[in-house]
Amino acid sequence: MHIEYRVNESDFVSASMLALRKRSSWSALDYYFPHIFCVLWLGGNVIQSYIYPDMEVDLLLTLGAFPIFMGLVVLRRRRLKQDYKKMKNLQLHQALDLDSNGLRLTTTAGVARSSWDMYSKFVEDKSSFVLYQKSDHGIVPIPKHHLTEPQIDELHSLLTARLPGK
Repeated sequence: MHIEYRVNESDFVSASMLALRKRSSWSALDYYFPHIFCVLWLGGNVIQSYIYPDMEVDLLLTLGAFPIFMGLVVLRRRRLKQDYKKMKNLQLHQALDLDSNGLRLTTTAGVARSSWDMYSKFVEDKSSFVLYQKSDHGIVPIPKHHLTEPQIDELHSLLTARLPGK
């Protein structure tokens, strides 16, 4: 199977967020931490107001979780965008050939070959496929918007046959 694509910044951020959510239970906790923090903060303040009804609710303290939540989310996305800018090879036009032996990635910088043994699993969502590398916890993002529907089906079946999906 032959695929040609270019990973832009939004593709990389989307694939990295998917990879963070699906890699393991700890990485999912890292992904959802701002959400959990905000819910617990609000829940603690609301429950306190029901336990002690004669005390006034400090609205600044209660709603102070939202700027913290937004700050954590924005900082994560900013960090991923900085990571994308550092990865110059990812920004090049890429031609990916997948077969029974493995992957061959061709860019203007060179050719890289790898066997299926280098990858632990794959995940997908509506916008991308992500291959997880075993050795360095790296990912290979494959954006779907460059693919046709038959290519998406063929890539899904090939990855399902070679790697466990999660």
